[in-house]
Amino acid sequence: MQVTRVLLLVNTKLKALMKTIRLFLYALLLTTLLASCKTTIILTSKFESETIGSLPAKNLPGDPAGDEITYSTELQPRIKVTASATAGQKALTFTEINTPGLTAHNQFLSFKGISTDFTQPMWFFFTATHSGSGERLLIDVTDGSAAMITRLFLTDAGQLSMMTNFTGGEQVLGNIPAGVSHTIIVSLNLSARKFNLTVLKSGGNITVEDRPVLLDNILAYANPANPSVHFRWDDGASMSRKYVLEEVLITRKKP
Repeated sequence: MQVTRVLLLVNTKLKALMKTIRLFLYALLLTTLLASCKTTIILTSKFESETIGSLPAKNLPGDPAGDEITYSTELQPRIKVTASATAGQKALTFTEINTPGLTAHNQFLSFKGISTDFTQPMWFFFTATHSGSGERLLIDVTDGSAAMITRLFLTDAGQLSMMTNFTGGEQVLGNIPAGVSHTIIVSLNLSARKFNLTVLKSGGNITVEDRPVLLDNILAYANPANPSVHFRWDDGASMSRKYVLEEVLITRKKP
């Protein structure tokens, strides 16, 4: 009888111990999954916490910690948080109004992600609308320093083209009409030296696949890097030309 009670007691304690171990493992797995989800996000900017009529905060709120918007003091008159075309939401409007003090180096509105392994696949995407007459918009996808993955050009007539080399080569990709909301997605696989480009919009999407990155030697790209998207107008000024950004995201998770 005494042996039976001892065995029952041992069995009960073993069951309790196994339950504790299972709970610990579940908690550990959940923590790992949550951490993994967070580290897939390299930059997120949606402007909803901003004040209409103000400049956007350079330190972006929420996860991940450390992503930011950068712009010069001279560029500030061209940047403003505005009401979105979607009721109740906000956007960032980048205009081409005449602004003193601009040079070749201080005209970029940049979205800079956190430091990460640049050789791993990632996606850059943003949703926006363009309007007005004026100069071309330049859109650069980079490692956060001087090394470009690609450069896109968008004219006021809506022609979208891509730089093919550093000697002036360009390829026309399609058209994004003024006033049409569009989402541009660049999916990068630096290890393969390739990227894909997709433009989602009404009236037909634009798809470009397996394009080489602009630099032949991938060792020229920083690693770790701060993946970034930059916007800049060609030299000139216009009272009506603008690009309205609804959101900008950089992530390791396929959209």
